[in-house]
Amino acid sequence: MSSPRTRIELDNRRDHDEEDVPFLNIIDDEPLPAAITSPDPDPDPDPSSPHPRRRRHRPSAPWQASAPSTIILLIIAIKFLAVTSGMLMLMPMYRLIEDAFCHVHYDDDSAGLIDEMKCKVDEVQSPLAYLMGWFGLVGAIMNLIVSYPYGMLADRIGRKPTVLLSYGGLAFSFSTSPLMLGPWKYTIRAHPYILLGGSVFTLIGGGVPVLLNTLYAIATDVSTEENKASNFLYLTLGASAGGLLGPLIAGLLMERWDPWVPITVVLCTIPCVFGLLLFVPETLTVNIDKAPATAGDEQQKSTLAALRGNIVHGLRDLRSSLRMLRNPNIPLCLVTFFFGNARFTASTSILAQYISKNFGWTLAETSVLLSPLGIVHLAFLAGLPWLSGFLMKSRRFGGLTSFRKDLFLARASLFVIMLSALIRGISSHGVGLFLFGLFIGCFAAESPLVRATVSTFVEPSHVSRLYALVAMAEVVGAFAGGPVLAWCFDRGIKWKGAWTGLPWFYLAFTSFLAWAAMLLVRQPKNVWGEDGEVFGDGDEEEEDIAPRNPIRLE
Repeated sequence: MSSPRTRIELDNRRDHDEEDVPFLNIIDDEPLPAAITSPDPDPDPDPSSPHPRRRRHRPSAPWQASAPSTIILLIIAIKFLAVTSGMLMLMPMYRLIEDAFCHVHYDDDSAGLIDEMKCKVDEVQSPLAYLMGWFGLVGAIMNLIVSYPYGMLADRIGRKPTVLLSYGGLAFSFSTSPLMLGPWKYTIRAHPYILLGGSVFTLIGGGVPVLLNTLYAIATDVSTEENKASNFLYLTLGASAGGLLGPLIAGLLMERWDPWVPITVVLCTIPCVFGLLLFVPETLTVNIDKAPATAGDEQQKSTLAALRGNIVHGLRDLRSSLRMLRNPNIPLCLVTFFFGNARFTASTSILAQYISKNFGWTLAETSVLLSPLGIVHLAFLAGLPWLSGFLMKSRRFGGLTSFRKDLFLARASLFVIMLSALIRGISSHGVGLFLFGLFIGCFAAESPLVRATVSTFVEPSHVSRLYALVAMAEVVGAFAGGPVLAWCFDRGIKWKGAWTGLPWFYLAFTSFLAWAAMLLVRQPKNVWGEDGEVFGDGDEEEEDIAPRNPIRLE
């Protein structure tokens, strides 16, 4: 279990010389205009049209929420339950997989669980580490495959069907994964890598990434520019609370009973989430001013033709996105995301396995005892906007600009992670020093800070393409994450001594590379308020300049 890592959402800036923090704005309670039209926010309307195109929300059922504040509360609850369920399932499933390897090692055909402490031998922990490493890699590849098609689906047919489909696939995964380790446990003991086939369920709805992204899309649909950032923060805090409570509850239930109790609790939450989804209306707006002939033509298009057009459009966007790499600052920032899988794996499966193996803790005890670190990290994230404002106003720091502030904090976060990993690496037999290293690591938020920094180099209209590059960097970097850390863990337990901390030395090395890359990032050439070419604004040959409206970290 690890302290929950959350992403502080980013919002478009309108003014360069002040940084709003609208996290406490009151949510607008005006009902959604189901039958009232509104101007289309398309920034490039047809110049031949005398009036802007109008859009309206699709009709909703009488029992569904209509006030934006109610919809926001509903999706916060859904996200909280989804994240809590996933974290509740994580440690029990890990324990059951460990037990499967343990039965094979001891040639035990009994149906019950073997004493957990007997499973901490090298012959069990080594193959377990490799399996979990491949889990992360296969999951990352599947997410890359399905994220774009389901995102396109949410924009074409609606948010509600996409959310229902993605959570339906997730619920199916929650239901079948325990089945593989229950009635089919003898098959899994003989062929444990069959469990990797569970990633196929991601094809049904896109899994967790599509679910969370679509929930953010719903929040965007019902939010104004003034309260969008605050609504995003509420969603992030809901996920953070779920990431904190899930492992804690799982650990307590596993200590009191067995891994099947928290799994049963997860199965009981599935109807609750579907019940909440019934009250969420469709929030995707539809164009009502489209010419009849055009609408008829659209209806006559075959599904195959529409799919072909979407693929061509996606490839065109990909080619355009790759041109961003001409700006050296962007690939330098992507180094951080390339090693993102390594940081995530080191803070989840490797962390739990390392503590349990080296310090003799059960997995349940690991979940419970590390929970306070999650609270510390959550408190740090909550105080990050205040720290940002302090750095911009403090005379001691020279009143940092938004870009320099984000860059400074990103560099500091990566340095903190590197220091934390080094301390963990040299404390292979000292649990106190190891926990101190984990405590230091709570004061880092590299992912949102680097996102805020790299978004400075593109126009807001091209940020989605930039994030597509980020996603690709994360997937490609998955090969240098889970499998390599599993190899480091395996070598460490075999070579003994100082080599035991090899996974943390590797984490420190990757953090050093990301930190060194961020040291080479330079402020864009353009000065705020001056004209200048940016990516997506005319000629895209010179891109080392600041856009007029970057995305800033709130």
